[in-house]
Amino acid sequence: MKLPYQNASVVFNKLVVNTVEDTSGIFIGTNQAIAWSNYRKSNQGFGSLKESVLINAVNVVNDQDLIDASVKDVKNITLAEEGQTLKQCAVDFESINAISVLNGSAIDIGENSQIAWSSSHKNNYGTGKSYGNNRLKQVANQVIDNDVIDAHVEHIIQNSEYTGGENQEIRVTQKK
Repeated sequence: MKLPYQNASVVFNKLVVNTVEDTSGIFIGTNQAIAWSNYRKSNQGFGSLKESVLINAVNVVNDQDLIDASVKDVKNITLAEEGQTLKQCAVDFESINAISVLNGSAIDIGENSQIAWSSSHKNNYGTGKSYGNNRLKQVANQVIDNDVIDAHVEHIIQNSEYTGGENQEIRVTQKK
């Protein structure tokens, strides 16, 4: 992959982010997000709740696999920049407010190169996630997860990056 001349100029006053999760990103400026991957497995006896009432419930998760959530992630990435590559990036901002950034996620400003980010996530919930105002009364959860091999993950990343002679001009400014 050959990367061309890059030029970015970004001006913003305020960035407000509630949630960025599961190998996601907000990228401002000159960015390369190449070969990201996310693997997720979730078992729930009862799913997610939002603004709910749950009374007299029994939630059972019985997940006894021989091999559970096995992932083999293989990536071969080659990047090449030829000659004099001019990179310019100017970002001016006043404030960034992020409430939650989870699971291999990013808020990136300026000149960024994220190559082969990987995230793996496994959960067993009797009762899933609760959002907002919920009332749970007389709820029993039982999770049985006696796997022989549980959530085995193997990430193999071969990354070759050649950057020829380059001139970089990067400016990130927080205004007061």
